[in-house]
Amino acid sequence: MPSPFAGLAYDGRDDDLVRYHDLAVDDVLSRTVRSIFDSLDQHRDEVRVNLSEDDRDLLAVFARRRTLHAHRAISPRALSDALDAYALMPLEYDVPWESWFKATLFIGREIGLDLDDAQGRFLDGATTASASRARVAFDAMARIDTLRQCHVIAVSTTYGPGLLESTVVRDQGVASWGGITGQPVSLGQFQVEYAPTTNLAQLTVSVADALEASGLVACSSIRQDQLVAASFDLVTPGSYVDSLGCLNFFADSLNDGASFSVHVAEVASEVHDGVRFEAADLTRELAEAADEIEEQSALATGPCVVVLSALPTFDGEVGDEPVDLSDYLDLVARAVE
Repeated sequence: MPSPFAGLAYDGRDDDLVRYHDLAVDDVLSRTVRSIFDSLDQHRDEVRVNLSEDDRDLLAVFARRRTLHAHRAISPRALSDALDAYALMPLEYDVPWESWFKATLFIGREIGLDLDDAQGRFLDGATTASASRARVAFDAMARIDTLRQCHVIAVSTTYGPGLLESTVVRDQGVASWGGITGQPVSLGQFQVEYAPTTNLAQLTVSVADALEASGLVACSSIRQDQLVAASFDLVTPGSYVDSLGCLNFFADSLNDGASFSVHVAEVASEVHDGVRFEAADLTRELAEAADEIEEQSALATGPCVVVLSALPTFDGEVGDEPVDLSDYLDLVARAVE
């Protein structure tokens, strides 16, 4: 059976929900997904079981994009598209229940989507396993008051409203001592902090736009991240530097130049032994430390630090000279002035 999504695809950065733009393929997919969902059960199930991994990835990106489109355009139809795409997924774990699925329901509730009708439609069209998980997610909406409880963050930039998936990490629970006492190690999870006082998303967008405008690199999607302490030759608990928020993307060379990662983070002022250290001073120190490490370049702008780090090559060739990112940093400096 040929895929109903043959010839439909997103490009590399189309899953970026910060530097977002509408695409014609969204409308084509909207019609295609709705047609499949509204078809006879036998046809829908036949399509579902024959979905390739690429098809499932396509649907996942489509669903996230429709959720953002609904948030921006106040479009219940777009939210219905997202839920239909999730319902078509053949495997329960294909659906991001704790993040984007709940975020879709949250935004739907905010813009007036009838969640009872949405639940009925989803349960009628999904697999038994997905329907069971969906009931839990719909019921959970009674306890969800903010989008962040869905592990999704709302931002706003010159591209308009955007969404970021919040990074959730697993860590050892403090009540369990593992091998010391013989108790089993208990893993918990926590959501990485994102509470900048500046528009960190806009700063990151400005940096990415300036780098791409050079014609030297293509930038990947913007994601939430953490500042690795080793980037500053530091050792900290958990090996990360505390920040109010950190975003990153990759800049891939379009010629023979360097490819590198970009981290943009805001740090907070701190008080130690009664002495206050202003954020702007701390970021200058961090930028100087990062800049001294080979194949890195960094700068401070107010309470924020921007760090460029060369990416390793996997072609087996090792250059005689370390990668110099200073020219790229000059582009960044002009963009954030």
